[in-house]
Order: sequence, then structure tokens, then C-alpha cells
Amino acid sequence: MYSMLLADFNVLMPDPGLLFWTLLVFAFVYFFVGRAAFKPIQNALKKRDTEIQESIDEAKRVQAQMAQMKDDNAKLLAEAREESTRIIGEAEAFAKKRRDEAVTEAKEAAQKVSANAQRDIANMRDSAMADLKKEVGTMAIDIAEKVLQKELKSDVNQVALVNELVKNLN
Repeated sequence: MYSMLLADFNVLMPDPGLLFWTLLVFAFVYFFVGRAAFKPIQNALKKRDTEIQESIDEAKRVQAQMAQMKDDNAKLLAEAREESTRIIGEAEAFAKKRRDEAVTEAKEAAQKVSANAQRDIANMRDSAMADLKKEVGTMAIDIAEKVLQKELKSDVNQVALVNELVKNLN
């Protein structure tokens, strides 16, 4: 009997009953396997797709943040350069001002020293002139005393005495 069953079997033309039961078993297995396996697999694939999309979005957001940070750093660097240029300019201006003040102070000090020296020279000259006048006055008095003390008989003798005394002074 087994050989009879095999004799009627044709791969190209299956028996309609066998075809029906094969389809029925396939549908039954597909339904239960679909519920048990396909849905979790499908959910896992959807979850993975969502995670990948979130990762891509996060990467884009981080990339945008990095670009913003790069721009911010460039701005900060430019501001720092401007600030350093400003500080250097201020320092140079301060140094120039300080140098000008030092030159002005030195000139003023030199003028003061010069004025003091001129004043001292004028004082010394005035003192020397006063001493000279005093000396001349003293000599004139000495001459007058000598002229008066000596009894002179003629004017010629007086003139000769005065000329002699003047010679002695020089």
C-alpha cells in the first residue's frame, strides 16, 4: 500500500487535499509564529529604527553645538585680540605720557637749577659790588684823612698826593 501511495504522487501536480492541508497548516503556523515572533521582531526593528534616528538627530544637534562653540571661540579670540591691542595701545600711550612728563620735569628741574645758579651769581655779584663799594669808600675816607692830617701849603702838593694815593690803589 505504501508503494501505491508513492506511485500516485506527482511533484508537479500535487493532490488537492494535500495542498489544502499544507496551506491550512502554513496559515496556522504563520498566524501563531507571527504573533509570537514577528510582532516582537517588528517592534524591535521599529525601536532600533527610532534609536538610530534619535542618534542621528543627537549627532546633528551636537554638530550644531560644536559649530556654535567654534563660532563663539572665534568671537572670543577676536575680542581678546582687540582687548590686547587696546591694552597695548593704552600702555604705549601711558609710557609716552610718562616719558613726556619725565622730560618736562627734567626741563623744569634744569630751569630751576639754572635760575638758582643765576640768582646765586647775581647775589655774589651784588655782594662783590657792595664789598667793592665799601672798600672804595673806606679808601676814600683813608685818603681824605691823610689829606686832612697833613698840612699842605699848596694845591699842587695836594694834587700830587691824591695822584700818588690813586696810583697805590691800582
